[in-house]
Amino acid sequence: MAPVWIHTLIRILLILAHLAGLVVAVLLLARYQGKAPILATVGFALLVLGDATQAVQVYILSPIARQVSVLRFLPWLGSSLACCWGFQYFIGWGCLIAALWMGISRPETEPDRGTPD
Repeated sequence: MAPVWIHTLIRILLILAHLAGLVVAVLLLARYQGKAPILATVGFALLVLGDATQAVQVYILSPIARQVSVLRFLPWLGSSLACCWGFQYFIGWGCLIAALWMGISRPETEPDRGTPD
């Protein structure tokens, strides 16, 4: 089993990668019209939101649940939220795959032939 700092480093790198993807998706959304940039932006936004909420669960809810033994529902709440976050990741990756598919399968546009003679 890896030390805690390795898990934390991997989590930080994953959040940074998803944030970079969100920035690129927003730039594509500003530049191009269509459903693919919208789906990419929604997908990366869901992944960033999932990363943030998972970090809240790991670094805030877990220590509170360990220290406060009166609130016995917190572990149950954390487990149910993890299930919802897993579904959120599933939807986010689905949006990204759909955006990639829509971007690749876009029909080729004919090149500009200039002004007619």
